Amino acid sequence: MNRQDFRTRMIGSVAAFAGTFGLALAVQAGEPGTAPAEKHDDVVVRYADLDLTSAEGAKALYARLSSAAERACGNEPSSRELKARSQYKACFDRTLEKAVGKVGNPSVQALHAVRDGAKVG
Repeated sequence: MNRQDFRTRMIGSVAAFAGTFGLALAVQAGEPGTAPAEKHDDVVVRYADLDLTSAEGAKALYARLSSAAERACGNEPSSRELKARSQYKACFDRTLEKAVGKVGNPSVQALHAVRDGAKVG
């Protein structure tokens, strides 16, 4: 093998290694759960447009409160991140409980009690 062939092969090998390394970095950067979860200290839930005396209105408000609790606690971690999922779940449950209590509507509280009962059982 002459010197020119050896040099060409070495350059090709280095280029292949650099490409593989770059691809590995790109894949690692795209792993789910590596980005910090977006959290909000306060999430405003408006419900003046809902009729809380109806079941549909109570369900709609409960859905809004659940969605707000999700936003307040950040993105739900992947199933592989057990500790982060546990912390997220605790945050979500605590935040939703507080929001339901703050609203103080018996129909919404009943929906929440059913959810808590289904969660435990």
